[in-house]
Amino acid sequence: MAFGITTFGYVNWNKTDASHQEVACVKTAYAEQVSTNVFRIQADIDIVYNVDSRFNATITKDDLHRAKTVVDIVPTSAEWDKVSFLDMRVAFLHNGGETAAMGDNEVLNADQIKLLKSIDYSSNFYLRGKGKRKGEGPEGLRDHPNDEFEFNYYLTVVPEKEAEYAGGYDALISYLKESSKAATAFVEQGKLQAGRVHFTVTKDGTIKYVNLESTSGYEALDEVLIDLVNNMPEKWNPATNAAGENVDQEFVFFFGVDGC
Repeated sequence: MAFGITTFGYVNWNKTDASHQEVACVKTAYAEQVSTNVFRIQADIDIVYNVDSRFNATITKDDLHRAKTVVDIVPTSAEWDKVSFLDMRVAFLHNGGETAAMGDNEVLNADQIKLLKSIDYSSNFYLRGKGKRKGEGPEGLRDHPNDEFEFNYYLTVVPEKEAEYAGGYDALISYLKESSKAATAFVEQGKLQAGRVHFTVTKDGTIKYVNLESTSGYEALDEVLIDLVNNMPEKWNPATNAAGENVDQEFVFFFGVDGC
């Protein structure tokens, strides 16, 4: 998946600013007792446990609606202000497809602005354009002043104040890990896949619309993790918009191998 990716001959990763959203790997190493004298050691298995937006790079609806150029949308670490774009595709992702609007450069045209203003919270979109570096950057393009590169950025639209698990993020991950130990005791690195469970934190802080988007490679494990999401021990503090009104927010529970 990954997903929040910026490319121009190299890939730039950062949890806060980078596009991909890809996610931090959490190593789990524990001994699971399977009989009186036999233990299965999980130290060689890397299992992702992460709850976040679909893509690592995010933007609030207010900021998205105020954007005049793509530079106003992507994180500053992308250094898109140092690129002269020759075209730009803005695409809203939905139901396995996309709705797109094309532009001639980094300045958003009327069709692109209209499309972006139609996107609601928890929606996902991407920016893709060809461009040449200008000045002394970005890093990685300095030795190729005349070459064209393709730049990509994937983002998720989030509320102005995002929903928070009442017990805190660390407690949430601990609950998911500890409660799934029995189900993960016999997974194998080569068979474990990048799983994703989507769920929505509603306006009243309850969990709804839990669904498996991609499997971990183990049906029984998938079922356990879906059940854990449905039965979190604490509620969530709901997200709010710019006016302070409660709004729904979708999250993704990433689990399995890195790269989901």
